Amino acid sequence: MKKRTVTVGRLLGNSKLWLFAIAFGIAAVQVILTWKLTRDSDRLSLTVLSWCALFSLLWKKRNTLKVESDIFSTLFGIFLIATSLIKSTSLFWFESSFIKIAVLFFALGLALIASGFNGLKQYLQEFIIVLLLVIPEELLLQQLENLINTSLLAAKFSTFMLWYLGFTVSRQGVNVILPNGAIEIYAGCSGLNAMLLLLRLSLLFVLVFPTELYKKILLPTAGVLLAFLINGIRVALMAVLVASSNQQAFEYWHGSEGNQIFSTISILVFGILCQLFLHENKLEHPENMEF
Repeated sequence: MKKRTVTVGRLLGNSKLWLFAIAFGIAAVQVILTWKLTRDSDRLSLTVLSWCALFSLLWKKRNTLKVESDIFSTLFGIFLIATSLIKSTSLFWFESSFIKIAVLFFALGLALIASGFNGLKQYLQEFIIVLLLVIPEELLLQQLENLINTSLLAAKFSTFMLWYLGFTVSRQGVNVILPNGAIEIYAGCSGLNAMLLLLRLSLLFVLVFPTELYKKILLPTAGVLLAFLINGIRVALMAVLVASSNQQAFEYWHGSEGNQIFSTISILVFGILCQLFLHENKLEHPENMEF
Protein backbone atom coordinates (compact mmCIF):
# COMPACT_ATOMS: atom_id res chain seq x y z
CA MET A 1 0.00 0.00 0.00
CA LYS A 2 1.37 3.36 -0.95
CA LYS A 3 1.76 5.73 1.97
CA ARG A 4 -0.29 8.88 1.59
CA THR A 5 1.26 12.16 2.67
CA VAL A 6 -0.17 15.56 3.28
CA THR A 7 1.88 18.32 1.69
CA VAL A 8 1.51 21.25 4.03
CA GLY A 9 2.48 23.70 1.31
CA ARG A 10 -0.56 22.55 -0.73
CA LEU A 11 -2.91 22.71 2.24
CA LEU A 12 -1.82 26.24 3.07
CA GLY A 13 -2.07 27.60 -0.42
CA ASN A 14 1.38 26.55 -1.65
CA SER A 15 3.15 29.04 0.58
CA LYS A 16 5.69 28.49 3.35
CA LEU A 17 4.92 32.00 4.53
CA TRP A 18 1.95 30.65 6.49
CA LEU A 19 4.28 28.51 8.56
CA PHE A 20 6.52 31.51 9.19
CA ALA A 21 3.45 33.55 10.18
CA ILE A 22 2.38 30.89 12.69
CA ALA A 23 5.93 30.77 14.05
CA PHE A 24 6.03 34.55 14.42
CA GLY A 25 2.74 34.47 16.33
CA ILE A 26 4.00 31.76 18.67
CA ALA A 27 7.26 33.65 19.19
CA ALA A 28 5.35 36.81 20.10
CA VAL A 29 3.25 34.95 22.65
CA GLN A 30 6.29 33.31 24.20
CA VAL A 31 8.25 36.58 24.43
CA ILE A 32 5.32 38.43 26.01
CA LEU A 33 4.79 35.67 28.58
CA THR A 34 8.50 35.58 29.39
CA TRP A 35 8.49 39.27 30.29
CA LYS A 36 5.12 39.17 32.03
CA LEU A 37 6.03 36.32 34.35
CA THR A 38 9.74 36.90 34.97
CA ARG A 39 10.43 40.63 34.45
CA ASP A 40 13.98 39.49 33.75
CA SER A 41 15.59 41.55 31.00
CA ASP A 42 18.42 39.03 30.59
CA ARG A 43 16.04 36.18 29.94
CA LEU A 44 13.97 38.40 27.68
CA SER A 45 17.05 39.35 25.64
CA LEU A 46 18.11 35.73 25.31
CA THR A 47 14.58 34.71 24.28
CA VAL A 48 14.25 37.43 21.64
CA LEU A 49 17.69 36.80 20.18
CA SER A 50 17.08 33.04 20.16
CA TRP A 51 13.90 33.45 18.14
CA CYS A 52 15.71 35.83 15.79
CA ALA A 53 18.43 33.21 15.33
CA LEU A 54 15.81 30.54 14.63
CA PHE A 55 14.06 32.65 11.99
CA SER A 56 17.39 33.60 10.44
CA LEU A 57 18.46 29.97 10.06
CA LEU A 58 15.09 28.92 8.67
CA TRP A 59 14.98 31.81 6.22
CA LYS A 60 18.46 31.05 4.89
CA LYS A 61 17.50 27.48 4.02
CA ARG A 62 13.87 28.16 3.09
CA ASN A 63 14.46 27.01 -0.49
CA THR A 64 16.03 23.70 0.49
CA LEU A 65 13.70 22.62 3.30
CA LYS A 66 11.58 19.58 2.55
CA VAL A 67 8.10 20.69 3.63
CA GLU A 68 6.05 17.51 3.68
CA SER A 69 4.30 15.84 6.59
CA ASP A 70 2.06 12.85 7.17
CA ILE A 71 -1.30 13.09 8.90
CA PHE A 72 -0.13 11.66 12.23
CA SER A 73 2.86 14.03 12.46
CA THR A 74 0.69 17.01 11.55
CA LEU A 75 -2.00 16.19 14.12
CA PHE A 76 0.58 15.52 16.83
CA GLY A 77 2.32 18.82 16.05
CA ILE A 78 -1.00 20.68 16.28
CA PHE A 79 -1.71 18.94 19.59
CA LEU A 80 1.66 20.02 21.06
CA ILE A 81 1.18 23.64 20.01
CA ALA A 82 -2.47 23.82 21.07
CA THR A 83 -1.94 22.33 24.52
CA SER A 84 1.10 24.56 25.13
CA LEU A 85 -0.84 27.67 24.10
CA ILE A 86 -3.82 26.73 26.28
CA LYS A 87 -1.58 26.11 29.28
CA SER A 88 0.31 29.36 28.60
CA THR A 89 -2.87 31.42 28.94
CA SER A 90 -3.38 30.26 32.53
CA LEU A 91 0.11 30.39 34.01
CA PHE A 92 0.81 31.66 37.51
CA TRP A 93 4.00 33.50 38.45
CA PHE A 94 5.49 30.38 40.05
CA GLU A 95 5.02 28.44 36.81
CA SER A 96 7.44 30.60 34.84
CA SER A 97 9.64 27.56 34.17
CA PHE A 98 6.92 26.21 31.88
CA ILE A 99 7.66 29.04 29.44
CA LYS A 100 11.03 27.50 28.63
CA ILE A 101 9.59 24.00 28.27
CA ALA A 102 6.86 25.38 26.01
CA VAL A 103 9.52 26.58 23.56
CA LEU A 104 10.52 22.96 22.97
CA PHE A 105 6.89 21.94 22.42
CA PHE A 106 6.33 24.88 20.06
CA ALA A 107 9.46 24.12 18.04
CA LEU A 108 8.76 20.39 17.85
CA GLY A 109 5.14 21.02 16.92
CA LEU A 110 6.06 23.40 14.10
CA ALA A 111 8.71 21.04 12.77
CA LEU A 112 6.26 18.13 12.76
CA ILE A 113 3.58 20.15 10.97
CA ALA A 114 6.10 21.28 8.37
CA SER A 115 8.18 18.16 7.77
CA GLY A 116 6.96 15.26 9.92
CA PHE A 117 9.08 12.95 12.02
CA ASN A 118 11.19 11.95 9.03
CA GLY A 119 12.13 15.58 8.37
CA LEU A 120 13.23 16.52 11.89
CA LYS A 121 16.87 15.99 10.99
CA GLN A 122 16.66 19.13 8.85
CA TYR A 123 16.30 21.23 11.99
CA LEU A 124 19.35 20.12 13.98
CA GLN A 125 20.78 23.63 14.39
CA GLU A 126 17.39 25.03 15.33
CA PHE A 127 16.87 22.42 18.03
CA ILE A 128 20.31 23.20 19.46
CA ILE A 129 19.17 26.82 19.86
CA VAL A 130 15.95 25.64 21.50
CA LEU A 131 17.94 23.52 23.96
CA LEU A 132 19.99 26.61 24.89
CA LEU A 133 16.72 28.17 26.00
CA VAL A 134 15.28 25.08 27.69
CA ILE A 135 18.26 24.09 29.85
CA PRO A 136 17.51 25.32 33.41
CA GLU A 137 19.86 28.11 34.50
CA GLU A 138 19.66 27.14 38.17
CA LEU A 139 21.03 23.66 37.53
CA LEU A 140 23.79 24.95 35.27
CA LEU A 141 24.80 27.68 37.71
CA GLN A 142 24.98 25.23 40.60
CA GLN A 143 27.12 22.77 38.68
CA LEU A 144 29.43 25.48 37.36
CA GLU A 145 29.85 27.02 40.79
CA ASN A 146 30.81 23.61 42.17
CA LEU A 147 33.29 23.16 39.34
CA ILE A 148 34.81 26.66 39.36
CA ASN A 149 34.88 28.92 42.40
CA THR A 150 33.86 32.07 40.55
CA SER A 151 33.30 33.94 43.83
CA LEU A 152 36.98 33.55 44.70
CA LEU A 153 38.04 34.53 41.17
CA ALA A 154 35.84 37.63 41.33
CA ALA A 155 37.30 38.57 44.72
CA LYS A 156 40.86 38.20 43.42
CA PHE A 157 40.18 40.23 40.30
CA SER A 158 38.36 43.07 42.06
CA THR A 159 41.09 43.21 44.71
CA PHE A 160 43.76 43.46 42.03
CA MET A 161 41.78 46.17 40.22
CA LEU A 162 41.40 48.28 43.37
CA TRP A 163 45.08 47.82 44.24
CA TYR A 164 46.07 48.86 40.72
CA LEU A 165 43.90 51.99 41.04
CA GLY A 166 45.72 52.96 44.23
CA PHE A 167 43.35 51.76 46.95
CA THR A 168 44.60 50.17 50.15
CA VAL A 169 42.93 46.79 49.79
CA SER A 170 43.40 43.23 50.91
CA ARG A 171 41.57 39.96 50.52
CA GLN A 172 40.64 37.08 52.78
CA GLY A 173 38.98 34.30 50.85
CA VAL A 174 35.97 35.84 49.12
CA ASN A 175 36.13 38.98 51.27
CA VAL A 176 37.43 42.19 49.69
CA ILE A 177 38.65 44.42 52.52
CA LEU A 178 39.19 48.18 52.45
CA PRO A 179 40.23 50.30 55.46
CA ASN A 180 36.67 51.42 56.23
CA GLY A 181 34.63 48.45 55.07
CA ALA A 182 34.52 45.09 53.37
CA ILE A 183 32.26 43.03 51.13
CA GLU A 184 31.78 39.29 50.86
CA ILE A 185 31.22 37.97 47.35
CA TYR A 186 28.60 35.26 47.08
CA ALA A 187 27.84 33.17 43.98
CA GLY A 188 25.06 35.57 42.96
CA CYS A 189 27.55 38.44 42.68
CA SER A 190 30.38 36.47 41.09
CA GLY A 191 29.24 37.25 37.54
CA LEU A 192 28.38 33.64 36.74
CA ASN A 193 24.91 34.60 35.51
CA ALA A 194 26.35 37.16 33.10
CA MET A 195 29.02 34.74 31.91
CA LEU A 196 26.42 32.06 31.19
CA LEU A 197 24.26 34.60 29.35
CA LEU A 198 27.07 35.76 27.06
CA LEU A 199 28.16 32.16 26.52
CA ARG A 200 24.67 31.34 25.25
CA LEU A 201 24.58 34.44 23.07
CA SER A 202 27.96 33.57 21.59
CA LEU A 203 26.74 30.05 20.77
CA LEU A 204 23.75 31.60 19.00
CA PHE A 205 26.13 33.72 16.97
CA VAL A 206 28.37 30.86 15.84
CA LEU A 207 25.32 28.76 14.92
CA VAL A 208 23.80 31.48 12.74
CA PHE A 209 26.96 32.85 11.11
CA PRO A 210 29.39 30.33 9.59
CA THR A 211 32.99 31.01 10.53
CA GLU A 212 36.31 29.30 11.13
CA LEU A 213 36.77 26.86 14.01
CA TYR A 214 39.16 29.10 15.92
CA LYS A 215 36.57 31.90 15.87
CA LYS A 216 33.89 29.50 17.11
CA ILE A 217 36.13 28.95 20.13
CA LEU A 218 37.41 32.51 20.44
CA LEU A 219 34.03 34.25 20.58
CA PRO A 220 32.51 32.21 23.45
CA THR A 221 35.77 32.57 25.36
CA ALA A 222 35.79 36.32 24.79
CA GLY A 223 32.15 36.54 25.88
CA VAL A 224 32.80 34.75 29.17
CA LEU A 225 35.89 36.87 29.90
CA LEU A 226 34.02 40.07 29.03
CA ALA A 227 31.19 39.25 31.44
CA PHE A 228 33.71 38.40 34.16
CA LEU A 229 35.66 41.64 33.70
CA ILE A 230 32.60 43.90 33.69
CA ASN A 231 31.21 42.17 36.76
CA GLY A 232 34.60 42.63 38.44
CA ILE A 233 34.19 46.39 37.91
CA ARG A 234 30.77 46.20 39.58
CA VAL A 235 32.21 44.32 42.56
CA ALA A 236 35.03 46.83 42.93
CA LEU A 237 32.52 49.68 42.79
CA MET A 238 30.43 48.11 45.54
CA ALA A 239 33.51 47.66 47.72
CA VAL A 240 34.36 51.35 47.35
CA LEU A 241 30.78 52.35 48.18
CA VAL A 242 30.80 50.24 51.35
CA ALA A 243 34.16 51.72 52.39
CA SER A 244 32.78 55.23 51.88
CA SER A 245 29.67 54.39 53.96
CA ASN A 246 27.36 55.10 51.02
CA GLN A 247 24.85 52.40 51.88
CA GLN A 248 22.09 53.69 49.61
CA ALA A 249 24.29 53.61 46.52
CA PHE A 250 25.59 50.18 47.51
CA GLU A 251 22.07 48.79 47.79
CA TYR A 252 21.23 50.16 44.35
CA TRP A 253 24.23 48.64 42.55
CA HIS A 254 23.93 45.45 44.55
CA GLY A 255 20.23 45.14 43.73
CA SER A 256 18.47 43.98 40.61
CA GLU A 257 18.44 47.40 38.92
CA GLY A 258 22.17 47.93 39.27
CA ASN A 259 22.83 44.36 38.21
CA GLN A 260 20.67 44.82 35.10
CA ILE A 261 22.61 47.95 34.12
CA PHE A 262 25.93 46.11 34.19
CA SER A 263 24.35 43.14 32.43
CA THR A 264 23.08 45.45 29.69
CA ILE A 265 26.54 46.97 29.35
CA SER A 266 27.97 43.47 28.93
CA ILE A 267 25.45 42.65 26.21
CA LEU A 268 26.09 45.92 24.36
CA VAL A 269 29.87 45.50 24.43
CA PHE A 270 29.46 41.90 23.35
CA GLY A 271 27.22 43.08 20.50
CA ILE A 272 29.99 45.41 19.32
CA LEU A 273 32.43 42.49 19.45
CA CYS A 274 30.04 40.36 17.37
CA GLN A 275 29.73 43.20 14.87
CA LEU A 276 33.50 43.27 14.49
CA PHE A 277 33.49 39.51 13.91
CA LEU A 278 30.74 39.93 11.31
CA HIS A 279 32.65 42.67 9.52
CA GLU A 280 35.82 40.59 9.42
CA ASN A 281 33.90 37.51 8.31
CA LYS A 282 32.19 39.50 5.56
CA LEU A 283 35.54 40.67 4.21
CA GLU A 284 36.98 37.16 4.27
CA HIS A 285 33.89 35.25 3.09
CA PRO A 286 31.37 37.59 1.42
CA GLU A 287 29.42 34.63 -0.01
CA ASN A 288 28.50 33.41 3.50
CA MET A 289 26.82 36.68 4.40
CA GLU A 290 24.16 36.53 1.72
CA PHE A 291 20.59 35.84 2.83
